[in-house]
Amino acid sequence: MPGSKDVEKEICKMLDMGDEELLAELERSFCSSDERHQRISDTLEEMMQEVDRLISLIDETEDESLEDRDEESSPR
Repeated sequence: MPGSKDVEKEICKMLDMGDEELLAELERSFCSSDERHQRISDTLEEMMQEVDRLISLIDETEDESLEDRDEESSPR
């Protein structure tokens, strides 16, 4: 994340730009932001799928453990 001095320099640079150059810079910035957002969204989706998989695995393990305990405690 940029520091306040970096942000100040970037703002001053943008204030000195012509309209077309500023428009192009803003377009690049928006595209870059959209790409970052998409990468974050994709990563979050992958993480949520992994959490769901792990929860399912835990549920299966708990169910198997309960079944084993029930089998051990039932009279033969």
